[in-house]
Amino acid sequence: MDPEFNGLEALEDRIRQELGFLNYPPTNWVKPVAGPDGEPALDVAIIGGGMCGMAVAFGLKREGIRKFRIFDAADKGFEGPWMTTARMKTLRSPKHLTGPHMGLPNLTFQAWYRAQWGDEGWQALGYIPREVWMDYLRWYRHILSIRTENNVRLQKITPQDGLLRLHLTGPEGGFEVMSRRLVLATGRAAFGGTRLPGVFRDVPTKFIAHTEDEIDFAALKGKRLLVVGGAASAVDSAAAALEAGAKEVHLLMRAREIPRLNKFKNTVYPGYFRGFSSLDDETRWRFLHHGLSSRVAAPRLSMLRLKEFDNFHIHTGVEVTSARERDNRICLGTRDRTFDGDFVILGTGYAIDVREQPELAPFSEDILLWQDCFTPPAEIANAELGRFPYLGPGFELLEKNKGKASFLNRIHLFNAATTLSHAAVSSDIPGVNIGAERLVNTLAVQFFTEGKDQHLQDFYDYDEPELLGDEWRDEELS
Repeated sequence: MDPEFNGLEALEDRIRQELGFLNYPPTNWVKPVAGPDGEPALDVAIIGGGMCGMAVAFGLKREGIRKFRIFDAADKGFEGPWMTTARMKTLRSPKHLTGPHMGLPNLTFQAWYRAQWGDEGWQALGYIPREVWMDYLRWYRHILSIRTENNVRLQKITPQDGLLRLHLTGPEGGFEVMSRRLVLATGRAAFGGTRLPGVFRDVPTKFIAHTEDEIDFAALKGKRLLVVGGAASAVDSAAAALEAGAKEVHLLMRAREIPRLNKFKNTVYPGYFRGFSSLDDETRWRFLHHGLSSRVAAPRLSMLRLKEFDNFHIHTGVEVTSARERDNRICLGTRDRTFDGDFVILGTGYAIDVREQPELAPFSEDILLWQDCFTPPAEIANAELGRFPYLGPGFELLEKNKGKASFLNRIHLFNAATTLSHAAVSSDIPGVNIGAERLVNTLAVQFFTEGKDQHLQDFYDYDEPELLGDEWRDEELS
């Protein structure tokens, strides 16, 4: 093992030393704001304690913004999708992916991995197993002492007296907190939930699940399974079912040919992540429109995983036009044939429709969307892109009609819904450091400017002498 990384304990000692060199954590400098009960409100409430939420929390703490809380709906240690709805064997990104290091090399995945398995282990590692990645994130939470309140869900947001009243439910029932800012680090199903094609809306739940759901694959042993979709989540769910003993799996793909490209791999570089939000609206639209309309290929390793099974079948050019129950089975109709099975998994992606997002739905008519301020050329028109939120420079929601819902700019999205405004810097691993830095900088500026009068008064009142009067002899004065 490399002597510079002699075990995880040594790495943790080094990180603590580095944080000490950075005077971490600095004293809280943000001026408190009282809530209606006279108690200080939170400066920031973060919903979502996965990778993105933790990166923001570390950034806030490092900048001396200390009055925040993190809430997550999952059990402790299961924040994010990695041990629940993610079903790939490995991450699709290469192993040199740095993770949410926020500028500290010893916080990277590579440093953590080498500390335990050394250079030889690192060289032998191919792609990162998702369970290993989850262990890294658990360690990240531990070493940075990021306290997360688990099994807590946000139910409702009420604007009140320049603050946000958050209605939450936890293990002990409902409770409320007041916060100046809200960060929604809520992953992919964050601005409308999952996409459920209309033909499936009346299918009994015993026959159907979405890849975003937690699925009991053991219960599918010996069953004939239909998977709708051709991207990563559909392919990985099909593989998980086969590995659990499914009798037969049919993947129904709308594309006439199996997609082979993932155009978005071409955007993983600092210039794109840092510069995308500064582009004009049409250029941003063209980037996302082209990437999505080109159809994103499933990862190569996921497809090879399926190739091992003779009882797996791919059907291209299939558009499901009907879905009904018959003889305790589910039948999917297409233009030219019918597929029947015991169960259907929908790998149909995520909806973009704020009206379907419970905590934001009450304000849906007031939230500025892309369709409200940009009309694309006809050849790149896309209704779903138009439903993305049109965000400010700090990921904040903007109001559609000035003065009607000014509180919206206190809600910051840090999830997949930011992609059209900011690129994938708040949902995908490669850009998370740039995204978190941008958000934390925005919040620091806002807190300072909101407290400018108090900071100015502190400046006026400052009277700690630099010189004490014993630095010269009296006879030197003339």
